[in-house]
Amino acid sequence: MSAPRIAISLGASFMGYATHAGFMARLHALGVRPVAMAGSSAGAITAGLYAAGLETEVIRQAVISPRLYLSFASRTKWVWHQFAEVFRYLHPGFFNPAGAIGYFESFVGQRGIESLTQPRLMIAMSDLSKHETLFATQGPLARAMAVSCCVPMLFSPMEFGGRLCTDGGVAHETPLDPWLTDDSIDHIILHRITQPAGKPPLLLPGKLLSTIAASHELMGRQILADRMTLARIHGKKITITTTTHPRPSPLFPGRLKSGYALGEATAQQLFDEELAALL
Repeated sequence: MSAPRIAISLGASFMGYATHAGFMARLHALGVRPVAMAGSSAGAITAGLYAAGLETEVIRQAVISPRLYLSFASRTKWVWHQFAEVFRYLHPGFFNPAGAIGYFESFVGQRGIESLTQPRLMIAMSDLSKHETLFATQGPLARAMAVSCCVPMLFSPMEFGGRLCTDGGVAHETPLDPWLTDDSIDHIILHRITQPAGKPPLLLPGKLLSTIAASHELMGRQILADRMTLARIHGKKITITTTTHPRPSPLFPGRLKSGYALGEATAQQLFDEELAALL
């Protein structure tokens, strides 16, 4: 019996790219070689770096460095940007994320997504004009990685292939839809990142954010359940694996390192319990 052809989708999660990187590093060390990768938001960062063929340690240094999250605000013209965005544009954002493109280019260069074949890559982003998800399989890699991370209202949307796009995780936390009818893929693995509940917020701003987050989680779980049903209809095996840890924050950069280690542990458990018997 031949080994299954595996595709791995890395989910959207605020600053969860280090956890995804640890997950992929351990799987790679254990000999798992996916034929396809996909990602939304933070997942798009790790998926892009991995598909580009970078060494494990290079990826690790890239994702635990404060330069990564700082790059999403490095080109923001303070006060002017916020004023101009609110009054001039239909879809404003607090930060200008264009600096992230340069950061990613320092690792992946000017290559296009279509040049990546081992594994091939798909990055999800949301088209604000057509109101649909764009599953990008061609176009500038570094720009796609940055665009997929543009959380609405936090970051200004950016152009990709002539389309104004924002966060891929809006409708596709773990992108996989095009794979459902792909005959070259047998087994789809989804790596999700969640946070423990923690203490309920006391102030109104915290309660509003908590309500938005809970609503998004509800929507994401329902969409994922529907896609699981579609996968079974198309004869695809899907494995959902989850890493839970406190949300990373620019105020606590050390959590990126601990998240990386937790991602490694999740991958090891997945391999021991399921993949080792298949490969």
